[in-house]
Amino acid sequence: MPSSTLPIPAAAAAVAATRLREEEVDKYYSQSPTSRRTARRRKSLFVFALFALLLVFLAGPFDILANPFASVATTIRSWFPFCHSDKATNDMSSSTTTHPHVAGKAWHARALEHAQTTRTEFEIKKEDLVLTVLLNSQVEPEGFTMALFKPLHAVDASGRRLTLSKADFDAFTSDIEAVKELPSTGEFGGQWRVKHERTGYPIDRVLIPGQDEVSVYGWSKDVDTLESETQGLDRLPASLQQLIGLAKEARDGYRRGHRDETVVEQVLALTNA
Repeated sequence: MPSSTLPIPAAAAAVAATRLREEEVDKYYSQSPTSRRTARRRKSLFVFALFALLLVFLAGPFDILANPFASVATTIRSWFPFCHSDKATNDMSSSTTTHPHVAGKAWHARALEHAQTTRTEFEIKKEDLVLTVLLNSQVEPEGFTMALFKPLHAVDASGRRLTLSKADFDAFTSDIEAVKELPSTGEFGGQWRVKHERTGYPIDRVLIPGQDEVSVYGWSKDVDTLESETQGLDRLPASLQQLIGLAKEARDGYRRGHRDETVVEQVLALTNA
């Protein structure tokens, strides 16, 4: 009877032929240049992975057990020190650095807001005078900027009587005390001169009761380099820079010819007494 099943010798021969073809294919691919390159790449990657893992474990095995991903990241960062060094971080952050916060900044705006709801009345007395700041400029040869009075009061350039918060008042007194400790420049009016490309800048005069006058020619919120070294310094002292900056806020909203002359003249009389 016919049968679809091959005789045993024929089946064995077919299996042997199949195996032979498979061996020939394997032999061909094993000798292929592409296959050899692929094998070398795999071997290189495997060796590199083992080497990297060894470095990670040598760097800190206990840390790895606790947090393996963090340890791997730390090791990889160590291979690129420039990209992750403190210097690089500082260099990047320096481009976005803002000016440091100045204590008392915007005190005048806060005092004006307070004055809208609470009327400020205080007696202007010499014994309470803490500070007077004047302005000499081509436009205002004898300008008035502000005066500060204990315990928490001020008169601004417009002659308005204002009440300060304790924090704002303390910001003023802190700078005042520091200015008292500054060395004398030996110049008329105790003048510090800020360097500019041209001349004719205003002079801000700081008068503290019981102290010699201190003044700054060409004060600027953006520039503090001095024309020449003064008492070993090449920049305007920070306390003086900040104090005049705070004082100048008192000129916000001021218009010449529109100030309370009575109040301002009272202050000037006490200052010059």
